[in-house]
Amino acid sequence: MNKKLLLSLLSFFFLLKVSAQNKIEGFQTPSDQFGHELYVSFFTTIEFNDSDYLGTLLTEIPEMNAINNEFHLQFEKGIAISDEKLDFLESEAIRISKSGASVRKLRNILKVKIDNPTKERLQTIQSELEKLAQVEYCSLMSLQPVTPPGDIFPTTTNYESNQTYLNANPGVNMTYAWGLGLIGNGIKIRDVEYGFNKNHEELVDVNASLATGMTISSSATTAYTEHGTAVLGIVMADKGAYGISGMAYGAQEIIQFPEWQQSGYNRVFAVSQAVANSIAGDVIIYEMQTGGQASNYVPAEFNQAVWDLTKAATDAGVIIVAAAGNGNENLDGGYYAAYRNRGDSGAIIVGAGTPDINHNKISYSTYGARVDVQGWGNSVRATGYGDFSQFGGDFNQSYTDFSGTSSATPIVASCAIVLQSYWHSLTGSYMTSVQMRDLLKLTGIAQGTGGNIGKLPNMQAAIGQINTLSVQENSGQVLFTIFPNPAKDKITINLQQDNSVNAKVEIMNTIGQKVYSSSISLGNNDISIAGLSSGLYVVKITDGEKSSVKKIIKQ
Repeated sequence: MNKKLLLSLLSFFFLLKVSAQNKIEGFQTPSDQFGHELYVSFFTTIEFNDSDYLGTLLTEIPEMNAINNEFHLQFEKGIAISDEKLDFLESEAIRISKSGASVRKLRNILKVKIDNPTKERLQTIQSELEKLAQVEYCSLMSLQPVTPPGDIFPTTTNYESNQTYLNANPGVNMTYAWGLGLIGNGIKIRDVEYGFNKNHEELVDVNASLATGMTISSSATTAYTEHGTAVLGIVMADKGAYGISGMAYGAQEIIQFPEWQQSGYNRVFAVSQAVANSIAGDVIIYEMQTGGQASNYVPAEFNQAVWDLTKAATDAGVIIVAAAGNGNENLDGGYYAAYRNRGDSGAIIVGAGTPDINHNKISYSTYGARVDVQGWGNSVRATGYGDFSQFGGDFNQSYTDFSGTSSATPIVASCAIVLQSYWHSLTGSYMTSVQMRDLLKLTGIAQGTGGNIGKLPNMQAAIGQINTLSVQENSGQVLFTIFPNPAKDKITINLQQDNSVNAKVEIMNTIGQKVYSSSISLGNNDISIAGLSSGLYVVKITDGEKSSVKKIIKQ
């Protein structure tokens, strides 16, 4: 046979095989002890105009009748997001990403309901549905809670006396951002996992809460719930005179959406609610992993339904930061070809690296080209657990040295939160998930050895790059930041270096009366507001033909 013809035929059959594999998820489900749910995604050529999903399918797909006769199928909406919210997300996706296809897709993901839904019966239905040309994929989700992606045993004994990940290399240099007053102001955060201790001394006075209407399962042990306490502490712990300080302690709020509720375990529902309660500019943290090859842990988006939700959210302007998982899996391997062939979900996938200047891959971190950046995989001082210290025997004064992709992910997420806040303060707009990912990858500190887990964020370099980018986006405006805000006695105005030395600052009250006026120089400028009444004020900086305004609150 002609060699070129043979190669063409082999390529053709290979593509057929890959195409067929794309329908079937490689995810290995546990036993049926906890039960399963089957999600099915129909191509958008099928239009569901009402809740009679089965009636539409029987009309549009004749082959569905035989499956229904055997199993007496019922279908319900698979993604628990209202039509109104989906309409909004689609309009945002069109505005931001120029296409609403990823959001429209969510309308066609249904959940299969049958009597006696054993794993074997659902797998048989899955096999039959995947033969239909109108079905994009089926996803069999176990209702057994998946272990959070951390702590790695044995617990590290390399305890540090402070949060050294806040400092310059080998840390991310968050202290540099704090020195500029950049603490995450105005950004809303959503965390998807199992629970947290709101009564912890570091979280009781910050705007951290459980999502309205959601519960934490009473079956979830502290090994699960304290995972969230550690994560929320890294991100938003109170910056006081004791304990730790959250890396983005000035963020507006952090809300947790638990996978494991009193009603049962449902990851898709938790993610869908986090997405439904987010808008462009918000940051969602996936402190989740799922089973890949040989049930080794990989990113949660390996599950197709989670991937679809992720893609819809990032297209609509939401930043998603997700753990790579603790499975030491190579996502560039053949087993994950179908996963890679889906394309880019837009999420920022985080691997775990060593807490030293080498930034090598830690042995257990999943890796590959799809892993974008790394955070510290151990020696991360955090709230919760109490295995490092517990003051006065009080569970609410517990601290741990956190590890795994669990600790790496909130470190990276905190960087994204602070950088998003800074970008918005300069431009009035928000970075997309892909733009934030590109920024972190461009400006990060290079990885050492091991499979690819990407660079470690470098806040000083990232802020410098934002200054350059914002000048291009804001030609004709003066670039400056104000901190703290709200403020009591003093504000500091940081004037960016691309402005001249002839700038002037004015402060006006809400009726336009000027209450302060002075020249202003490059860098940090301290201004006393102790004599002003409490309320809202407008700060205006003028430099020649350019001017910009920001609002402050005097407490």
